[in-house]
Amino acid sequence: MARRARWIRLGCVDTREFHAACAGLSGSQERAIAPIVLWGCSKAPVDGLVSEDEREYLFAVIAPAQRAPGLSARWVSWALSPAVAAYRDFGLRAYLNGANICLHGRTIGRSHAELIGDCVVIASTLKASLEGGALFDAVPHRSPEFRAWLREGLGLAMTQWGAEGNAPTERAFEAALRARIEAQHGWQFESAWPTAREQAAIAEARVELREPMFCESDTRGMAGAAVAGAAVDT
Repeated sequence: MARRARWIRLGCVDTREFHAACAGLSGSQERAIAPIVLWGCSKAPVDGLVSEDEREYLFAVIAPAQRAPGLSARWVSWALSPAVAAYRDFGLRAYLNGANICLHGRTIGRSHAELIGDCVVIASTLKASLEGGALFDAVPHRSPEFRAWLREGLGLAMTQWGAEGNAPTERAFEAALRARIEAQHGWQFESAWPTAREQAAIAEARVELREPMFCESDTRGMAGAAVAGAAVDT
């Protein structure tokens, strides 16, 4: 039987605000909460490690500790295996190496796991491109049948890709990841926003971090109740 889970889409956020959302959401949960996945993207440098033209996805799993593996050493692989599978859906032979996702020996995702309150939090950056799109240069040419299968399976329009090395759209990659998480963990996602209690907890965490909440272009529709997401490097 599928278990209810919440998918919170953040839009364009900075990484410190991603920290605030992770801390606020996890610290304000009851013991038997539905798992939460945060999803966002950032075009700004992440902790000084990437250049302005690199695209980064920000991804976090927040789940009750009793739903995560008992050994903390397994938390990262439990949370990030669907991300590896999503990369492979697009022909990239990604793999886990400790807390990192790698491709041909190069790190394309960094993560960090911790226990906050009664929740396990695994937060990660996931690269969508390297050096202006070179990440998907690693994708071999795919047949028209394969591309048609992806379009049908994801139900989303995709950018040109294959030998040209173009990445899938953010929505296409997000949909692939969401489907992989549902399949692996038996969760059924509903799109959601933080509750008033969660918003207050995020605001408190934001004050502690002393950073602006959102990119200005992404405040629309939130009525001042901003949400953000955080990616943590190891």
